[in-house]
Amino acid sequence: MLPLLRDRRFQAFWLGQATSVVGVGVTVVALPGLLLTHRSGTDFAYVLAAQAGTGAFCTIFGGVFADRYSRSMLMAVSDVLCILGVGAYLALGANGPLWALLLSAGVIGVGTGLYQPAHRAAMPQIVPGELLERANALDSATKRIGMAAGSALGGLLIATVNPEVALVVNLGTYAVSLATLLFLRLPAVTGGGSGGGIAAVFREAGEGVRIVLRNRWATAIMVQGTIQVFFLFAPNYILTAIVAAERYPKGAYGWIMTAGFVGALAGSLISGRIKAKRPGLLAMNALVPCAALPVCLVWNVPLWAFCAIAFLAWAGISTFFVFWLSALSRAFPPEVHGRVFGIEHLLTFCLDPVAKAVIPAVALAVGMGVFGIVAAVVLLVSTYAVLLVPGAIRLSTPSDAPKPPSVPTAAH
Repeated sequence: MLPLLRDRRFQAFWLGQATSVVGVGVTVVALPGLLLTHRSGTDFAYVLAAQAGTGAFCTIFGGVFADRYSRSMLMAVSDVLCILGVGAYLALGANGPLWALLLSAGVIGVGTGLYQPAHRAAMPQIVPGELLERANALDSATKRIGMAAGSALGGLLIATVNPEVALVVNLGTYAVSLATLLFLRLPAVTGGGSGGGIAAVFREAGEGVRIVLRNRWATAIMVQGTIQVFFLFAPNYILTAIVAAERYPKGAYGWIMTAGFVGALAGSLISGRIKAKRPGLLAMNALVPCAALPVCLVWNVPLWAFCAIAFLAWAGISTFFVFWLSALSRAFPPEVHGRVFGIEHLLTFCLDPVAKAVIPAVALAVGMGVFGIVAAVVLLVSTYAVLLVPGAIRLSTPSDAPKPPSVPTAAH
């Protein structure tokens, strides 16, 4: 990791992201602490839905803007929007009208939709190709540590002061991130302007979708992500909490989640050092322990075994993402990275809110045993089925296949 951390541009990029993630972790704890003290749980759910919905909707358009403009400046705009939204939470959280809170949540959602594709597309601009795996590994590890540290800090501030102070700290982390991004000043990849209007934005978004669809192995793995998030990863948090409360002593759910966090951190750090000739096969094999998570919902395994499986599963997930994100950066031309990562994020998590709302109820209705077995089978089948698609084993387009053409930006 030392060659990365010696680069001043990567230092700024990494510091801004690390600080911002800590702030997000603080808000994850502070926002319910603020809203649920003064409002109903229904209001809180509406706020979360507004933020998640606008974020998902704006992600693909954020990808278009990330390909048009400076990606660091787009992330800076995102930070400004999040500062405005969190500031509105502070001002309106206790007594403001619900519509104003929903509008504030929407502003933060727009900021998130702009940030995600720009952040992922900026990485190959900063880091040489031979260091991409290490950079993505460090980025993933930073997110894990930052979220954990931010959540702990948020809980401490709520316990010792109040949620408002915790949100003020979050505003400070966005300010630090904004300063680092203004220092970074990445150039636009295409040199595109702002002309063409909304029709051009939709046209460029459609072009991004088409170039992803031409790359069959990438499309297959994105669909795989949609399936696995829906059947396993999204509802797993809720179902694991239910099962842990029924079987184990108080605090067991926290131990299972902590084991998963430590596993994800270990997977991020180790995978950055691995050089694989068939990275797709390695990435899919790394996901196999995830199939044991729903099995733990079926059989009454000891708590230590549940924790061990959570460790291995999340280590595998982190390993998968390091190789997957690095492969996407290499497989597509830089001028479409924003749209590619925007589409990837949208496809992977588009059904996340639906799954969290629907699948736990379905699992309780049909029985945890039936659901656990179905989820395990779906995960295993979807994991290895993608390897039948040419290019998936190596996470690259076969040499005898036609390369997807670059996607031109609309005339400005």
